[in-house]
Amino acid sequence: MKSQPSFQHLVSISLVGLLSLTSNIGYLSAGDSVHLRVNQVGYQPEDVKVAIAFSHNPVEGEFALLEVPSGKVVFSETIAPSPAPGWGTFDHHYQLDFSKFSAPGRYRLKIDNSGEVSRPFTIGEDAYGNNVESLLRFMRQQRCGYNPVLDLVCHQRDGRTAFGPLPAGTFVDSSGGWHDAGDQLKYLLTGSNATARMLLAYRLEPTKFDDRTDRLGHPLPNQIPDVLDEARWGLDWLFKLHPSADELYHQVADDRDHNGWKMPDQDTSDYGWGPNSYRVVYGADGKPQGLREFKSESTGLANIAGRCAVAMALAHQIWKEDLHDPVFAARCLQAAREFYAMGKAKEGVQQGNSYGAPYRYSETTWADDMEWAAAELYTATGEEAFLEAAIHYAHLAADTSWMPLETAGHYQYYPFLNVGHFALYPHADTEQQAKLADYYRSGIEATIARANKNAFGVGVPFIWCSNNLTTALITQILLYERMTGDLKYHHHMLAQRDWLFGRNPWGTAMFTGIPHDGESPEDVHTAIWKLTRRAVPGGLVDGPVYAKVYESLLGLHLENEDEFAEFQNTHVVYHDDIGDYSTNEPTMDGTADAIFMMAHFGIAPNEARQAVARRVLSPAADFQLDAGAIRRASPTDKKLALLFTADEHVDGAESVFNTLAEHNIPAAFFLTGKALDAPSMRDWTRSALEAGHYVGPHSDGHLLYAPWEERQKSLVSKERFQADLYRNLAELGELGADRSEPIYFVPPFEWHNAQHTLWAKELGCQMINFTLGSGSHRDFAPEEHQAYRTSDQLLQEILAYENSETTGLNGHLLLLHLGTTRKDKMYDKLGELVEVLQQRGYEFVRIDKLLSPALQVR
Repeated sequence: MKSQPSFQHLVSISLVGLLSLTSNIGYLSAGDSVHLRVNQVGYQPEDVKVAIAFSHNPVEGEFALLEVPSGKVVFSETIAPSPAPGWGTFDHHYQLDFSKFSAPGRYRLKIDNSGEVSRPFTIGEDAYGNNVESLLRFMRQQRCGYNPVLDLVCHQRDGRTAFGPLPAGTFVDSSGGWHDAGDQLKYLLTGSNATARMLLAYRLEPTKFDDRTDRLGHPLPNQIPDVLDEARWGLDWLFKLHPSADELYHQVADDRDHNGWKMPDQDTSDYGWGPNSYRVVYGADGKPQGLREFKSESTGLANIAGRCAVAMALAHQIWKEDLHDPVFAARCLQAAREFYAMGKAKEGVQQGNSYGAPYRYSETTWADDMEWAAAELYTATGEEAFLEAAIHYAHLAADTSWMPLETAGHYQYYPFLNVGHFALYPHADTEQQAKLADYYRSGIEATIARANKNAFGVGVPFIWCSNNLTTALITQILLYERMTGDLKYHHHMLAQRDWLFGRNPWGTAMFTGIPHDGESPEDVHTAIWKLTRRAVPGGLVDGPVYAKVYESLLGLHLENEDEFAEFQNTHVVYHDDIGDYSTNEPTMDGTADAIFMMAHFGIAPNEARQAVARRVLSPAADFQLDAGAIRRASPTDKKLALLFTADEHVDGAESVFNTLAEHNIPAAFFLTGKALDAPSMRDWTRSALEAGHYVGPHSDGHLLYAPWEERQKSLVSKERFQADLYRNLAELGELGADRSEPIYFVPPFEWHNAQHTLWAKELGCQMINFTLGSGSHRDFAPEEHQAYRTSDQLLQEILAYENSETTGLNGHLLLLHLGTTRKDKMYDKLGELVEVLQQRGYEFVRIDKLLSPALQVR
């Protein structure tokens, strides 16, 4: 739960007044700069493409579109004043419309008179690539039970009952599911929706999802799209919370969880059975609940039961038709019927529970959930009673929504979008279809009226989790277009999308780590970031809130100076700061809701890999290659790069780091998942990056790609190879490794074939390997190995080789190991090696600096 206080006491704020104000006093005095805001991910060729510029002073003249990296001007146009009122403290807002330009490529915008240049972005059908996979990785990070991203097991004792049909304190296995946000609570209220929305995303965009993991999240493809593996994680939890036909549980843990930062397997919260032990699981009875003075306002079960029925009915269809598993499909259909019956018997809402504070999920709507459930059950069974019920619930729900309102209770209109109208539409007659479309139009039109009153065209009120509202609005328009074929709201939808990806006052995307080379949330309100400094990409943060909301919340503070201070105003704020849980906490359900949107704009996995491969440049003609891997850079200059690889042995990490610092030279470290898992190595890796060293992949599991005796044969499938490498890349990216293309990759065991080089390119990686001749790589060999040489011998052989060769070590990729099992450690001789080579005139350069300047476009 988003650590939420009650919103019932908040004063209603007029967004019309908020967004039309242009003379508010900001938090800091701003200078005369012109600020450019653009969708940092990019645009598809036919999109409306409008950036926003704003300033305290007038801006005139033209803007230009610059090709990256050449800087060539490919388009120019006159800057146009915004027809809508401005934002906050800035008096002048402008539109930079480059919709006429559609050539694929990477670009920046530049304002001619001021020289202001935007962040880079992409134009092309592949602009959104397979970013949806990052959202799925974030979902895996939120898993409770076994967490594959953190590789730990937590909360196996969930939980002991409160309320419900069983005696208080009875154990009911409620392990599994997802942690709700930066905390470790679990809600059926959000978990059921997340499961259903992932299944919907797959059904609407079945070709857009990759297969990189197994059901547990290991890098082992299992011929099932990962979105279905993740949805299955949710389905299994729903089954646990519904152990019998008339039994349902809706929440695990409560605000006793909010007792400081902790890793999920070291939970210090105490629910009466001791820290890191049993947690309470609340039975769903449709009545007001609360173990202390604060009670929910629950009136029934239809909201959560309806969403559970949706998830199960969708799962029945998918597992039966696509995955050909009739047994599991039948089990899901039976559960869908049972959930639906529970909702029908107790119409109303089951809200979230609190313990020590009056803060909870305050959902008040349920007819939308029952409509969707009945529609999906009709699709699954063809039974007319479900169709009649869906029509009945559709008109009960009508156009009830947050969309015409300027404020609302926290999660009052959850899940912020009525998918039921979309699900019912193909089964309804013409008259009913017109009404369903009108319901969608009514809400969309309300957001357009709001959007017309601000220069950014954003159409949502800034209540808590405003980004969830933005995602819901985008989805509603996309569903409306599928229903009716009417595209009149498409430009409005694109404006909301562009807001999420950086066309907003703060110039930040709202998903962690997307795009990888842009401005996105970093200092997020999660224990994982606080305690491990791992920045897992793909999480949708809460988003901007009314300043009055921010000021009303308990426990909020900024731990660092506000980097966006110039762009705040007295009405709306956003902070990229771990102390602000109201705007910068990534949420599980918000991320799940965004998966369809990201898949819609994305491309199929194979197309994405091909697009990435095309961006990897060809090595220069004078480079030495082996099976497509770079073995040596240009031999014309006395430059070389130091490479260190590591798997499970990293005993030399500190020694190597200190020697490099002493001699002020860079190196490149290629690390496996095992190396990263070694004690203190994640902190060491961050330190290496901060010190300016290159850190790259060496595979996750240190797989042997080819037999030693038959190199052309592959021991791994393409799917296994890429899933393993992807996991390695993801973990390195979470620690801050440079993801600019190409990413240099040393294969495990320094052994590969040409096929592996091509597979690596599809993930943006250029395979490299050590330069043959010097014998430096033999430092791995233990004393009993036939390749063993003492460190003194290795040092002398390297220097003798340098002296004997015409081009010496020019362009060499000199490989050593970060740790070994041998007693005589070569890294103890590193300082001596560096000193001698420097005396002989060699310059040590980072691997990307040695190789990148000479790369050429294919």
